[in-house]
Parts: sequence; C-alpha cells; structure tokens
Amino acid sequence: MIQEFLVISPRGDTLITKKVVSAGISQRSTADLFLRHVNKERAEGSVPPIFLLEGITFCHQQHNQLYFVFTATKNVQAATLVELLQRLSRVFKDYLGVLTEESVRRNFLLLYELLDEVFDCGCPQGTSTELLKAYVYNEPVAVGSGSGTAKAGSSMGMMGEKLDKLSLVLADKVQIGEKKTMASAAANKPITVGTERKDNTVFVDVFEKLTVVLDRHGTVAHSYINGSIVLKSFMTGSPEMRLGLSDGVSISSLGVTGSGMSDGRATLTIDDVNLHECVRWQEGSKTPTFTFFAPDGEFTLLKYRIRSTFRPPITVQPILETQGTNGLDYVLRLRAEFPSDKVATNASVVFQLPAWATSVSVETAASPHSLDSKGVQISAGRADLDRKTQTVTWLIPKLPGGSELIVRAKIVLSSAHHTAESDLSQFGIVRVNFELPMHVLSGLQIKSLDFLHGVKPPNKWIRYVTRAQSYVGRWT
Repeated sequence: MIQEFLVISPRGDTLITKKVVSAGISQRSTADLFLRHVNKERAEGSVPPIFLLEGITFCHQQHNQLYFVFTATKNVQAATLVELLQRLSRVFKDYLGVLTEESVRRNFLLLYELLDEVFDCGCPQGTSTELLKAYVYNEPVAVGSGSGTAKAGSSMGMMGEKLDKLSLVLADKVQIGEKKTMASAAANKPITVGTERKDNTVFVDVFEKLTVVLDRHGTVAHSYINGSIVLKSFMTGSPEMRLGLSDGVSISSLGVTGSGMSDGRATLTIDDVNLHECVRWQEGSKTPTFTFFAPDGEFTLLKYRIRSTFRPPITVQPILETQGTNGLDYVLRLRAEFPSDKVATNASVVFQLPAWATSVSVETAASPHSLDSKGVQISAGRADLDRKTQTVTWLIPKLPGGSELIVRAKIVLSSAHHTAESDLSQFGIVRVNFELPMHVLSGLQIKSLDFLHGVKPPNKWIRYVTRAQSYVGRWT
C-alpha cells in the first residue's frame, strides 16, 4: 500500500504532495528526509532508485530534473512501484504536454484531480489516459517545453502557434500544398479534455537504443538493439488504424517472413516483439501489419529486440604512445561510421585514468578531413579532467558522419612508475553517449499508417532516432 506521492523540484521545493492514506508522518518531513538522503548519496556517487530510511521505503524516478517519489511504510513490491511511477509520469505528460516545473505549477489542480482518480486508499485503480478523461474536468494550461518561467513559456508557445498559422497561410496563398516538416515541439502539446475539436494528428517515433561493447581493436565484442515504436495520438475518438512496416521485415515470434529490404539489403530479422494491449494481431498473418484502436495520449505500440550483428555507428580505438622515459600519451580515436548527411548530437565520452596518473593534461583535435556540410573544420569539443576522481569527460555538441576526432591525455610518470609497466588494461571503461536523429541502425521503416473503414487519413509525422543505451569500450 502506497502512503504518499510527491513531486519535488531540483531546488527542493515540494510541488505536489498527495497523502493517499491517512496514517503516517507528514509530507513535509518525508520530503526533507528524502532530499537530505539524495544529496548525500549524490555527493558520494549514484543514488539508488529504491532505499529504506527510518522505516520508510522510498521509490523515486527523475523526469526532466523533477523527482517523482512514492513512500510506503509497509512491504510493497518494488517492481510495482517502479512500473506505477513510469505510468503516472506518462499520464501527466499526456495531460500537460511536457513535464517541467512550470507545467506542474500551472496545472496543479489538474494533477490533484488525476491523482484522486488514480488512487483509492493507497491502491492504484487505473492509469489509462483514455479512461481517466471521463472523470477529469480541469482544462490543461499549455506550457512551452523550454520555458523557465510562466512568461517565457507562454511567449514561446504563442510564437510557435503564430509561426504554424503563418506557414499554413503562406502555403495556401502560394499553393505549395501540405507542410513536409513540423517542429519537434509540436508533439509536446496536451491532449484535449471534454468535447473540444481535435486536429486528427498522430506522431510516430521509432526509437532504437544500442547496447554495444567494443574491444581494444575497435571491433564489436557484443551488441544488440532494443527498439520501440511510440505513438502520440490527438484524434477524435479511438479510430481503428493500421500500421505497416517495410516488406523486408521478418518477425520470428509472430511467424512473419520477409523477402528482402526495398534498398536491396537482406531481410531484417526481429527476434522478440512485445505488442501493446490495443493491437489486434491476426494469427497466421505473413505481413508485418498491425491493426489497433489508438487511445488518446502517448503509448508504445510495440517493442522489439534485434540480436543480429550490425555496424556500430561510432567506433573508439585506444592507443598508448610512449613519450621519452617518463611520458605517456593515452589516445582515444573516435570515428563516426554513419552516413555523412547525418549528425549525431550531444555526444560524450567518459573514461577514467589509473590512480598512478597523477600529472595529466587533456587536449582534443579533429582530423584534417573532418569537415561539416559547408566544408568547415568541425569542432573537436571540449575535454575536462576531474582530478579528484581521475575522470575525463569529453563533450562533443555535433558529430557529423564520417568525421574522426581524438582526445589525448598526456601523462607525466613519477620516478616510481616506468612506461614499460603501462598497459591498456590498466585504463578504465570508456562510456560513449550520443543521439542520432532521423536514422536507425536496423533500417526499419514505417511503410504505411492509415485509418480503416473509409475514415479520412490522419496527419501523421514520423521521426527516427538512435540512442546509445550502454555503449562502452573495454580494453581487457
């Protein structure tokens, strides 16, 4: 049984306090106890998602720097709390559009109304966005995704609406047809409550998260892909829809066999598939086509896993270079193996140096042929050394395909340590993080997305994103 639900800002302000059962300590003392422990654990390292403190079980997740916290004084299954936090945050995001401190502050009445319907005496009753609409009457207040204040959020939202209206007007005047692109923030609007008219728009995101282990030669020792197709629906009612994947997709668990990809590549084999409960799959179907009734809000239509080998989008190769009798250079050569018309964003490389590397300086450089689309030398980013933990963090804002960058850690050895005693196995794990928009490694494509029974086709916007989930290099 859950005792309390809290939403806490990064500064420590308690934005939402919901005591779902009457017994227990006050919300204020619970929030203070949680924050003191989290700050202490963060100073020492990472914060566990579930911990026991003074007889109270805390389970928390972080969304856009906001802490979503459950407390319980009795024995509660941990997996249930984690799943419920994820579902609750998804419901909040559906109704608010974006999960930020400003959106929570401006819609606190709506959130309390949702919590009253979700919980009954500490037990969850339902977390379906579609079902909760029948019991919710407060209208959401839209807030911009990048707003830091109410004024900034409202001005950004108004400007975005004006730009969208202006583009439609211009399209009508010059007869250029429908818009081919839409700002990514367009999917961050709240769902409508009540009988307000909708625009029959659906956003489709194909996410692929990579798990890759590289060896010291830059080759792949272990890899697989976890993918998902996420839909966010802004349609009237729950129309029956059909989504089709590219013809070359083979799904072994469903008995679907492909005949080769449209670009000439071999059949894409998907090993495991997990379908949403709204999907109506017909046994014996030989094509990767899924029929479903789309509920309001955001939901994951299907999840999949691919174990077949693939070319890693980024390779990292370590090099040890001896500099005289007391000098050693630890070099990491990073190469973007994806197409040159794609650009990875928010790339970072984090690695740890040995304890004996006491005198270190770090520098970055780009190869001469690493140019952007305008023929300008790309930036090699910035590398910082935390001397307390011997950790180097290399940040690369933009990484075009085909580029090659290096980071060099220059180590001056002490008299007690010789260069001959150094080996790559003494250096820690290298962790790589990045996001690659409009590109998926598997080649999976959305072939079609249509309404059934003669209903007008929806306005559909499709996005492909590849992200690093666990992308590491081990030099053992």
